Amino acid sequence: MSDFAYIAIAAVVVVLVGGHTAWQIRSLFRAQAADARLLAHGTICYAKVVSARQSGTLINDQPLCVVRLVDVQAPATQRDIAQPIAAIHLPAIQTGCTVALRVDRSSGRALIDFSRS
Repeated sequence: MSDFAYIAIAAVVVVLVGGHTAWQIRSLFRAQAADARLLAHGTICYAKVVSARQSGTLINDQPLCVVRLVDVQAPATQRDIAQPIAAIHLPAIQTGCTVALRVDRSSGRALIDFSRS
């Protein structure tokens, strides 16, 4: 193979890796923007924490926690939320605590709103 072929292969690898990395970063920013919109405009409801555990994953140095919740107004309604939670907010998700949720009624997606809890 010639030097040109090696350079061409290296350039293709760099473009592919760079494109994939850019796609992942774009997806992360879109998810963060969706979370911010939900926290700003979602419907508020309250739920009791049934259980909470850390998944072992860190997102921006915050543990991703899986929290099982029961709706205060409709105790038969349970939901699991996976959300990165800052260490300062971990005491708020202990079993038995009541937390505020922001819910998107069209999709059913919910996040814990620590500014209201």
